[in-house]
Amino acid sequence: MGVFRQSALDLCRPILSTEGMRSLDNDTKTFNSRNNGFGAAGIMPGNSPVDAGYELMLQAGDALYRRVRELLPQETYGTSVAIFVGGGNNGGDGLVLAKLLLENGIHCVVYSLTKAETFKNEAKFAYDDLVANGGSLVSVAGGLPATPTFKLVVDCMLGNGASGELRPAFAQVVQTINSWNIPVLAADAPTGYDSSYHHTGEISIKAKETMLFGLPRLDAYTQEGSRCFGNVTIAPLSYQDDLIRRYDQGLYLAEESLIEQLLPTRNEAGEKRSQGCALIIAGSANMTGAAALCTESALRSGAGLVTLAAPKSILPVLQTKLSEPVFCGLGSADSQHLSMMHIMQLQDVARYQHAVAIGPGMGTDLETQDAIRIFLSGLKLPVVIDADAINACGSSFFCMDDCPKEAIITPHKREWERNFGPLPSSESYYPEYLKQVAAQFGLVILLKGSPTYVATPDGRVFIIPARNSGLAKGGSGDVLTGIIVSLLSQGVPAPEAAVLGALIHQKAGRITREQMGPYAMLPSDVIKNLGKAFC
Repeated sequence: MGVFRQSALDLCRPILSTEGMRSLDNDTKTFNSRNNGFGAAGIMPGNSPVDAGYELMLQAGDALYRRVRELLPQETYGTSVAIFVGGGNNGGDGLVLAKLLLENGIHCVVYSLTKAETFKNEAKFAYDDLVANGGSLVSVAGGLPATPTFKLVVDCMLGNGASGELRPAFAQVVQTINSWNIPVLAADAPTGYDSSYHHTGEISIKAKETMLFGLPRLDAYTQEGSRCFGNVTIAPLSYQDDLIRRYDQGLYLAEESLIEQLLPTRNEAGEKRSQGCALIIAGSANMTGAAALCTESALRSGAGLVTLAAPKSILPVLQTKLSEPVFCGLGSADSQHLSMMHIMQLQDVARYQHAVAIGPGMGTDLETQDAIRIFLSGLKLPVVIDADAINACGSSFFCMDDCPKEAIITPHKREWERNFGPLPSSESYYPEYLKQVAAQFGLVILLKGSPTYVATPDGRVFIIPARNSGLAKGGSGDVLTGIIVSLLSQGVPAPEAAVLGALIHQKAGRITREQMGPYAMLPSDVIKNLGKAFC
């Protein structure tokens, strides 16, 4: 099997809470003011935290500027940008952006929801710099154009510090911006999103993209946040690693760029068994497709030898669909589902495997469920427990002493609630809840959805930020299970296999969507793009 680099997940960026980000900002300002900062703003020892804060504001404004330039047409003659600012530091970021646009010959209009004299501290520095470079404010009190010609709107009104309903002036501006049908880039959080209660207000900016400053935050990736955040980009700021660690809560963002670092090294001189042997137990009379999809995705994900164990009556169908796996027919020619009589046969086959996947398309027959539990009891191999195998086990099985010790379960939300009880009412509480359950049962939990959560027994939770309705189709989960069991068979530890499998599945799904669109794409099409996803 391949060689795996154990520390690869350490490359994931921590996701901080809104409160954690505020505290990190304050600590960084204090640290920089005492330690000569990072030089870009010429901060000297003994200068105030406000001076150090303006350094961070300049970095944020510069990141906004660079992104605005990417979003605008290449030829900027006649192009105009509308920037909406409030009176706080989020508004200050917008003022820095405006200064940079003017310096580079790009017309912009700065609409302010506050009077110039109310700017304080870092925002006051930004305002003074803007005015020194020929910029000015336009009060929204004078009204907004009904048919504007702006190419882009930048929302710097409130950021991630907002809470409660919008004041009337802000609400009116938000409604006007939404009516313009012009792309909006939001800074840190769209105006109208309540970062304290993790809720999208009835009146909120519908951003095409939101730029987060410094580090990711969970709000930007939840289903509630997806109503207004749009695509999410992250602009790094000069935070010290030891300061970041103070607010690291064990929640991390896993992105496609991590795939290469997580992949096991192939043994180019090894024979097929040295590349990993995976056993897939799947399928029943009316669900041959699940077994086929799971097996083909495992074959396309690097395993050297894949064995498909399925009721003997459905083998002719599966053998028509698949050429490469080893087939293990369970029972007699009329066997249509897994039964207790097949346990010894499966145990014998499992002796030669490196990892097992069980569940896709197996059905809910009571004898099948009993057989699944018996087979899993005492299993010493890494295992992916999916679909009907999750339903067979339920939460009580994982409390038993002889349940598998290196197991990954892959439920979607309905399967979770059916077997483990209700999820928290707010998605912002999912990470802590899943962290506790993973530690209690000693499991890796992959909760499928948008986003996908992977919780590990050691107290870490990874967010895979996928938004692709083309993957919301029957069979997608079977493809994911095949990828993960293939990685397990190649020696990838369970936490890394779950994260890596979800990332590869997401990337292959994204590529497929780009080729075919979300309506026409199928799970079988995703399998065809796995080769590109591994690159």
